[in-house]
Amino acid sequence: MVRTKNASFNKETYPVGEVEKPTEEEETRGDDSEKTDSNPESDSGDSTESEEESEEGTEVMQPVNMYFNRYEYMKPFKLSAKCYITRTVDFLRAHLKSHELDWLLGHPQFKHFFHMPNDANHKLMGMWMLLLRTASIEKKKECWFIVNGTPIRYSLKTMALISGLYCHEYPRDMETLGSNEFVGKHFGVGTTIRYDDVQAKLLSMKRASPDRVKMAVLNFLCSVIIGKKKAGKKAPSVEPFFLRAIDDLDMCKTFPWGRLAFDENMKDIFHCMNHFGGVLSTNQWVFPSFVIPLEVIIEL
Repeated sequence: MVRTKNASFNKETYPVGEVEKPTEEEETRGDDSEKTDSNPESDSGDSTESEEESEEGTEVMQPVNMYFNRYEYMKPFKLSAKCYITRTVDFLRAHLKSHELDWLLGHPQFKHFFHMPNDANHKLMGMWMLLLRTASIEKKKECWFIVNGTPIRYSLKTMALISGLYCHEYPRDMETLGSNEFVGKHFGVGTTIRYDDVQAKLLSMKRASPDRVKMAVLNFLCSVIIGKKKAGKKAPSVEPFFLRAIDDLDMCKTFPWGRLAFDENMKDIFHCMNHFGGVLSTNQWVFPSFVIPLEVIIEL
């Protein structure tokens, strides 16, 4: 389902070509909280999303070209991420009482992360080798990687199968879900709330309470689902939707966090491709969104 062998594919057919110049908005990637619409386009108004994805699953996308040529593959490079699963899980286990932790352990989507094996020396070079082999295609709602002549598809369905996160459609009233009452109470109205601020506030809450559970959920979201490139005083605010969503923990259980993470993946991947323009002009890059599916997909 993920890999599709294309017998007609020829690496020489798709030489490296020019890629789009990054826009001003893409240059600020990591501060952008705008959501993309990842619903597949339909030829018929009566077609459902599942039918569209099923039809697309049988389609082999032909790349226009490759973003990088093979001469870039051997250049030394460091890829880092802002997805801190092991660190976040260990921190929450140590800080929360058992009945508070039960909310996360019972969460239909988040509970899986608490059973993952710990990886003290987590490396991302396998994922970087995959990104170097990104094919340039017209459709920007999925990615294709060409590894040893084999096309590998990364789609919303791939995210759902690998991560266990929900990937159904966004609620129609997503822009008005939740409220800022909780964050206003703990951080003040109109303040910039950074990741470090969230963790410091959680540590300062010494007693078990419903508010501490909400703060723990906010810490989880901005540590695992979508992080930010910059840290410290210059870091941007955590996702505005996270700040509203935690005021309604029931909604947090059913919201399609997988779709949100996938949309951020697409923005991060194509921003990276357009930034380098086919040439690795620097030797490091930060990938702020959820990385697990991109690490696992090459091993399937």
